[in-house]
Amino acid sequence: MSFKKKVLAFLVILLLAGLGYIYKGSYSAAKMDGAVISPTSAPSPSSAIAPQHITQVPIPRTAVKAIARFGQPSYADGFTHFKHANPDAPKGGTLRLSTIGTFDTLNKDIIKGICAQGILLCYDPLMVRSASEPFTLYGLLAEYVDLAPDGSSITFYLNAKARFHDGSPVTAEDVQATIETLRDKGLPRYRQYYSRIDKIEIQGPLAIKITFKAGENQEYDPEIPFIIALTKILKKTQIETLDFADSGLTKIIGSGPYQISQVDQGRSLTYQRNPHYWAKDLPVTRGYYNFDTIRIEYFKNAQSQFQAFTAGEYDVHFETNPNQWQIGYNFPALKDGRVKRMEIDHHRPVAVRTIIFNMRRPIFADIRLRKAFALAFDFDTLNKMVFFNGMRCPHSLFANTFLAHQGKAEGKEAEILKGYSAQLEPDFLKQMLENPFTPATTAGNGDQRENLAKADALLKQAGWHLQNGKRLNEKGQPLTVELMIKDPRLEKIALSFKESLKKLGVELSVRMMDTVQYENRVVESDFDMIVHTWANSLSPGNEQIYYFSAKNADIKGSSNYIGIKDPIAEDLAKGVANARNKEVFVAAVHALDRYIMHQYFQIPLSYENTLRWAYWVDHLAIPEIDPEVGLDVMNLGWSPSSAS
Repeated sequence: MSFKKKVLAFLVILLLAGLGYIYKGSYSAAKMDGAVISPTSAPSPSSAIAPQHITQVPIPRTAVKAIARFGQPSYADGFTHFKHANPDAPKGGTLRLSTIGTFDTLNKDIIKGICAQGILLCYDPLMVRSASEPFTLYGLLAEYVDLAPDGSSITFYLNAKARFHDGSPVTAEDVQATIETLRDKGLPRYRQYYSRIDKIEIQGPLAIKITFKAGENQEYDPEIPFIIALTKILKKTQIETLDFADSGLTKIIGSGPYQISQVDQGRSLTYQRNPHYWAKDLPVTRGYYNFDTIRIEYFKNAQSQFQAFTAGEYDVHFETNPNQWQIGYNFPALKDGRVKRMEIDHHRPVAVRTIIFNMRRPIFADIRLRKAFALAFDFDTLNKMVFFNGMRCPHSLFANTFLAHQGKAEGKEAEILKGYSAQLEPDFLKQMLENPFTPATTAGNGDQRENLAKADALLKQAGWHLQNGKRLNEKGQPLTVELMIKDPRLEKIALSFKESLKKLGVELSVRMMDTVQYENRVVESDFDMIVHTWANSLSPGNEQIYYFSAKNADIKGSSNYIGIKDPIAEDLAKGVANARNKEVFVAAVHALDRYIMHQYFQIPLSYENTLRWAYWVDHLAIPEIDPEVGLDVMNLGWSPSSAS
């Protein structure tokens, strides 16, 4: 070959190599009908990765940036921020929080262990909710989404800028790996969610289509696409090589606004804001995640926790004890204005506390016994003497919301319940249809004679008779049960209940346990009664099936803590998940709520719709509180010192 030809060939090779490098160093831009998947921004120097080529992903006309199960999204394309966030909130500073208990894992998705609080800060889902829209999702990792009209499939088009904490891009393969890992190694509910997936198709590095199985009626579950959209995506190359189900304190890589910086097992956890967070300028995150550092410290009990707050060891204290709120806030910092107290009623879902029966125990099979126990619980006296009348007794699992059943069952709700007339005792059905559930009440003066007389009659009907001060069955066996608790603040309530049952000849043993032992026994369903908190949202759905599914009753770590094996309860729960419009949805929730409450699977304990908190004014600022949205200090607050 001549010298000129050699030089020419060499130059061609250099040119091709240069073009190849440029080609590999950026994502292709795809523009179709106004939708664009942009070229990737370069990773930060601290998390640089090798250049990667991601092929063009066309976005169809049907793809959108927000989806709603009922109605239409409130925010149109081009919105700048959610109205409950302060888009001008300054960044910086430290937020110090506290909680009671312990933790021994950083994995929120597994049975084993107690997960650290705040861990969700490390992970981004495909889509997010606005706090004021329970049935609407907006894109986060998924820039666009294409939901089939019949709910048979959903396709996610990932944002090309999305990055994990190590700087690597979030891809369709990560989405698939996350779903498959959670299905095979995660909490039981994931297996049930993802078992409805027929197939997963990766249509490109940034596009993934998930097709669902039709139900028995050949229709598709309307909620499952939304559940998939809320999945928080993990990194494929890590979770496939990790013992996921027993990952302990391993830091699982996410793409969220914070990373774990320090871990002191069972004592404290520190999160550091990622200054290179890929989504920091998106409308759905603007005004969020303002603190540079968030530290969560764990305390053994409420007393030591509150003492630490008064000493300035953390910044905000959420008070759940009305008694403490009334008499305990007299320390110097409050008097001189360095600490401020706030109190506001809200219209958000509340934590509904109940004492649940373990229906796996044969002793609780008779509704008359369960109702007798409920009659023996004197909420009104406890509320007056212990809580300064600051608590409310729940009539519903959806208390403080429009989803709580009320009054006489009418319209669609009545129609749903009457559909089970062949399976229910006529008197029970009539009582349930004509009356809302009403907890036992007293004058609040400790006089329970009327309620205890009713309870005595019910116990006798159930075959438990009083002999020499003991409640015995026909075999002469005493009626003895155990109430297991882990929170010392519940001890007064438990001991009061014990004394009330003693008057009926029932022996109640109150067992205080440490958090780890308690949680292990709950996972194994090894208890008679426990205090359980129902945390229902304004968009209940498939989780109700898992609460009340017979199949879940005997699965270790399932959400059916009560162990209910009631085909009507399960069918009503399916009606909630499968509702096709909001009118039917509300009626279905009312019907489920009414039935569960009238069955006395639990004893109503308390709830409160009042937010009570105190904070150090130099350390924390928050947006104006909307009663419909509530308070979210960790995500929406900011440090006043950062504004100066």
